[in-house]
Amino acid sequence: MKKETYIYILAVLAFCFIIIYSILSKTFYYIADSATSIIVITILFLLYHKFNLNKTIFILIFLAMLFHNLGIFGFYGNSPFPFPYDNLTHFVGGFSLSIFFINYIKTFFKKSRTEKAILILIAVLAALGIGSIIEMTEYIGYLTLGQGEGFLYFGGTGDVTGDYNLGGAWINSSVDMLFNLIGALSGLIVYFIYKRLLQIFRKINHKS
Repeated sequence: MKKETYIYILAVLAFCFIIIYSILSKTFYYIADSATSIIVITILFLLYHKFNLNKTIFILIFLAMLFHNLGIFGFYGNSPFPFPYDNLTHFVGGFSLSIFFINYIKTFFKKSRTEKAILILIAVLAALGIGSIIEMTEYIGYLTLGQGEGFLYFGGTGDVTGDYNLGGAWINSSVDMLFNLIGALSGLIVYFIYKRLLQIFRKINHKS
């Protein structure tokens, strides 16, 4: 069995655990989120080679969705870190998505500096685009389903910063997008540093 299969099985089991925990704890908001995560990770697994995935990127996408779904344990309202948990989830989301996109679309580009710049821009915009879709989904969910946790709702403990009348919800969305951007740029920096170090090590090994 290939390593990506083990990662996939682990991911499905993790999301199934969250669904079961949601039912037992009668906190139903994250059932839809976890079910959606299973669908997304399954699509990525089935199209693993089509998307030019590798184990590291597959794990990053899994972790991005897992961190969000761990909100079932109240982390959005009571962060286990010295900073808001919501900021972490958006950072990791932007980080993993930018690496996913740049690794996939690089196969359609050559290696000129201009095309590399275009590639970076597309990767960042694509990552921010997914983040924007999630924000719009929360807003649509708020209009149709009301307040609550998870990406189908808005107004939960991770969504509101300050008083609504003082622009709390607007500030939250802006901060979310900011951390999506910071995560995306950080992901690209790490990606290119890794690729550069890999080239250096290969040259050293080739000479030796």
